[in-house]
Amino acid sequence: MNKVSLLIVLLMSTGLVQANEAVSDLNGKLSYSTGSMESDEGHNVAGSFSVPFPDNWGFQADGLYTNVSERDFSGAGAHLFRRDPDLGLLGVTGGFVRKDILNSGWAGLEAEHYLGKLTLTLGAGVATIDYDDSVPFIDASVTDFYATMGLRYYLWDDLMLSSSYTHVFDNELVQAELEYQTSIDGLALFAELATGEHDYDHALFGLRFYFGRPKPLKSRHRRDDPPNIASQILRGIGTYGAEYNQHGRAYTATHGTGQTYTSYGFYQDFVVRVPAVLASPD
Repeated sequence: MNKVSLLIVLLMSTGLVQANEAVSDLNGKLSYSTGSMESDEGHNVAGSFSVPFPDNWGFQADGLYTNVSERDFSGAGAHLFRRDPDLGLLGVTGGFVRKDILNSGWAGLEAEHYLGKLTLTLGAGVATIDYDDSVPFIDASVTDFYATMGLRYYLWDDLMLSSSYTHVFDNELVQAELEYQTSIDGLALFAELATGEHDYDHALFGLRFYFGRPKPLKSRHRRDDPPNIASQILRGIGTYGAEYNQHGRAYTATHGTGQTYTSYGFYQDFVVRVPAVLASPD
C-alpha cells in the first residue's frame, strides 16, 4: 500500500473523510419567512434535522408553524432516502399540516438527479385534504394524486435559482425561488414567489440558518437535507383554499348570506350557518 492510499484509509477510519454518504453528518436548518400569502400577511417558521444512516441511507424530520390571516397551522414530515451525492437521491416522504378545522397530508416518492450546476427534482404520491365540516359549494374531503417537478440551477456554489411546478387537488402551482448563502457561515437569504389557479399567489422573503459543518450551499442541498415536505403541503392547502374561497364567494353572492371569505379557505362561521341557508327557499 502506498503512502497516499494509507493516508486515505487513516482519514476515513477517523471520520475526517466520508465517501458518498446520503447525509454528510448530523445537520439541520431553521428558517423564517414573511410576506404576502394570498393577499394576507403570513409568517412561517420551518425546521429540519437530518441524520446519516449506514449504506448511503439518510433520514430527515421536518417541522412547520405558519400564521396567516390570524390562523395558525402546524405540520411535520419525514424523509427516508438513499443518495449518491455525485448522482442523485431516491426516497419516500410523507407529512401533514393541520389547523383546528382542517387536516391535509401527503405520502409518496421523491427523487433528485445532479447534473453539474443543475439539479432535477421529481415527486409523486397521494394527497388528502379534509375539512371538519362540509359546505355546499366544494368537496370538503378530497383524496388526489399529486406530482411535482423542478429545476435548481447554481450560478455559483452559494447562489441558487430554482423553479418548480406542482399539481395537487386538480390545481396547478408554479413557484420560483432564489437562495444565497452569505459570508456568515450557515446564514442564507431567500425569496419565494408563486402563482396558481383561482388567483392564488404568495411572495415570501426570509432568513435560513444551516447547522452542521461549513460547506457551500450547493453541497448543503446535495449532501445534507431535502426540501421540507410540510412547506410543500402548506402550498397545496393554499391552492385548494383559493378555490374554496372563489366558490364560497360565488355561493355567498347567490344565496345572500353576506359572509366574507379570506385566505386559505377558512370561514368557520359560514360552516355553522350552512344548515339554515339550505333550509331556506331559493
